[in-house]
Amino acid sequence: MALPVRELPNGWTVASVNRSETDYLYKEIFVDETYRSGLRDLTADRPVVFDVGANIGLFSLYAAQEWPEARIFAFEPAPEVFEALEENMRIVENASLFRLALGERGEEREFSYYPGYTMMSGFEADPEADRVLVESFIENQVNSSVADAQRRPALVDSMAKTLDGRFRQEKFPVRVERLADIATAHGVDRIDLLKLDVEGSELDVLLGISASLWKGIGQVVAEVADRDGELAAVTDLFTRHGMLTRVEQSSEYAGTGLSMVFAWRP
Repeated sequence: MALPVRELPNGWTVASVNRSETDYLYKEIFVDETYRSGLRDLTADRPVVFDVGANIGLFSLYAAQEWPEARIFAFEPAPEVFEALEENMRIVENASLFRLALGERGEEREFSYYPGYTMMSGFEADPEADRVLVESFIENQVNSSVADAQRRPALVDSMAKTLDGRFRQEKFPVRVERLADIATAHGVDRIDLLKLDVEGSELDVLLGISASLWKGIGQVVAEVADRDGELAAVTDLFTRHGMLTRVEQSSEYAGTGLSMVFAWRP
């Protein structure tokens, strides 16, 4: 079955899974430049970019636009979403796509997929906690954008009801590989930019990087879900590998454990 398409505000047409998610990702990546805000310029002639948790590929498309000579590696384990990623990346040269997840070791693991909310799918998916997080996001958005305080509760309630059914899970096995092994297999000895958006598995991905490859990682931008001390563990790992870090949390995620972590070599 053909995937639906969505025309973006910049005139591009992309394969999509859920229209609302595509619109959100476009705003986050291209308008707000959430991932770019804390990055240094990539100075290599042909920068190497790893997009881990690529979803339908909007960040990979952004990277291809910003750094036309970049060599891009994009990873997405969910078959339906990977199909959209493949379609959207056809126009990009020097792109390698992988329908698998990255982690601390090579193995097969059960993946929890939300067809109605694909970008929150993952090994650590928790329907109740994930819905609470999105409801907090909605409340923060309403509180910051609606001047009439009396209207806010009803509007928040109305928007929250649109989430009904969106956290229904499908579970299936996916292959997990170490980032270091993928890099070795493809002759990669440096990563100029590593982008991570893997819904609670950020530390697992980072622990799959070899000591020799760490020395070749220039910058990292990671969305980190801090449920059980993951934020401190991730920033400590960057520090131990000689990187400086900065943590940002947008006002939309105030009161949640979700933050952006930027790491770079001094």
